[in-house]
Amino acid sequence: MKTLPIQNITRETFAPYGTVIDYNEDLEAEQVRFRVLLRSEEPTGWRMATLKVRAHEATHMEHHDTTQELFAPVKGVCIMLAHPAGELVEDDIVAFLLDRPVSVGPGVWHEVFTLSEWSTILIAENDAFAGGRQPLSHPFTATLVW
Repeated sequence: MKTLPIQNITRETFAPYGTVIDYNEDLEAEQVRFRVLLRSEEPTGWRMATLKVRAHEATHMEHHDTTQELFAPVKGVCIMLAHPAGELVEDDIVAFLLDRPVSVGPGVWHEVFTLSEWSTILIAENDAFAGGRQPLSHPFTATLVW
């Protein structure tokens, strides 16, 4: 089993993997109340779902080749593993505390697991997408580093 340190999600730390969904200081400075952060030009439509997370470790990673995927925590404490798009190199996987909504970019490898008994995540994604799933050579977990 490989244990990763847990990082906080910020615009900077999450930038290689996607977009943090929040109202930030740039919008505040411009006194903007509403701004579209992400837009899909795909003609396929989209879907919203809830994901009940019961796993306490990750045994695989997955990706969507050309589309983004929104993860919004609803209940419980989840960890998101992420890896930049391209070939999956297990030594380059990072772990984030999923305590705010994020949109994972096209091709970015990702997986979630819970630190709670179970967790719920709101998922929004294109209705049609291509992607892949790859088993990990060993389970991944995460720990707080003091």
